[in-house]
Amino acid sequence: MEEAFEEEVENMLTHLKELELSSRCLEPFYELFEKPEEYILRMDIPGADRDKIEVRGRGRIISIYAPCNYSVPYRDGVRTCATCYRLEVELPADASWEGARQRYKEGVLEIRIPRSVKEYRIKIE
Repeated sequence: MEEAFEEEVENMLTHLKELELSSRCLEPFYELFEKPEEYILRMDIPGADRDKIEVRGRGRIISIYAPCNYSVPYRDGVRTCATCYRLEVELPADASWEGARQRYKEGVLEIRIPRSVKEYRIKIE
């Protein structure tokens, strides 16, 4: 039974990868860090065209689109080409687009999003 489950999971993951590659867009690896004053979103997008990277914020969703020409291993030694990276991430409620900034260096895109709500200490009288 466990073997059948593992096989089904493997089939599902293979199918998802095939769908991703058929669109020729890859979802990059990313990390979201929470700091006291800001959120930091870092993603690996090697080979992206720096001048064509699009970062958009709407509500709590940040969307990233980055054209690229990247060769990806597919299966049985066959490679295919990806034409873009695409990612959407839902940010916490206190993320603020005002003052957000980005930097792309050595294949890593880093986006810093300030937090709008700061913590205040309230004195008790």
